[in-house]
Amino acid sequence: MIDARFAPPFEGQQFTSHQQWVNKASSWLTCHPEYRNTQHGETKGWRGHHFTAMCFDSLGRRCRNGADFKRAEDEGTFPIWWIWPDQIPELVARGQAVPA
Repeated sequence: MIDARFAPPFEGQQFTSHQQWVNKASSWLTCHPEYRNTQHGETKGWRGHHFTAMCFDSLGRRCRNGADFKRAEDEGTFPIWWIWPDQIPELVARGQAVPA
């Protein structure tokens, strides 16, 4: 049986290896042009809208932590791609399903 694979829906929003994720995730997943990931940090006061990218492997499984990225490496399901919440309507409009 051949697994159906999801291609990264947005250019430039993918990790091609576990090592690339280790090296780049903290900067790439917090650099939305209009929002900042403000979930973490001790700074007082308003720090911008909270926005978190959602990551998926090529089988469409959600990748939330290091164990998920390690599983993708072990199972050969890179690239892992991400989508910002404000990109979901565009993806739906294209007729592509967003994995749950």
